[in-house]
Amino acid sequence: MAAKFPELKTWESFDFSFNPNLDMDGLSELKSLAFVRQNQIIQFLGPPGTGKSHLATALGALAVHQGHRVYWTSAKKLQRQIIEAKLRNNLDDLFRKILAAKLWIYDDFGVVTYSREVAEEVFDLLDRRKHSSALILTSNRDVSEWPSVFPDLVLANATIDRMFEQARSFVFNGYSHRLKGKLHTPEV
Repeated sequence: MAAKFPELKTWESFDFSFNPNLDMDGLSELKSLAFVRQNQIIQFLGPPGTGKSHLATALGALAVHQGHRVYWTSAKKLQRQIIEAKLRNNLDDLFRKILAAKLWIYDDFGVVTYSREVAEEVFDLLDRRKHSSALILTSNRDVSEWPSVFPDLVLANATIDRMFEQARSFVFNGYSHRLKGKLHTPEV
């Protein structure tokens, strides 16, 4: 698939019984992809292993099948792409590629801390995105911790503000599905 998903996940392969507290009506509504046509932001928030990336990728696959261009990246991959593009002096090409997608999936926000040069570009991407594409953002961090990803509070607040514009949040709770049967972890 053109979106370059790290692995293909489907809606049908998700174990909804593993996380019974999810907003099933709200999630099912997302399958219509109306949020994509309206350039909205969907946030999947919660601890690792609770299904955020799976459902984000499944929605991305649905969007591809409906003819939408999708761009998938993790926070760490985006940081690397920005640094490399700046070194090659082709940041505009990277931005065009991301912003040409009707749906941008930004996985694992908050896993890496951004340098000022990367944080400024992430802000710019999020600011420009509202005119051309929808966004699914997944994060393992609590929203109160998001400012720590940025080098200063002003840039953090401006970027986070863009992440909540026309946003709808879904909170995933519970144990890690990846650790199911392997290790008992306390519920977060």
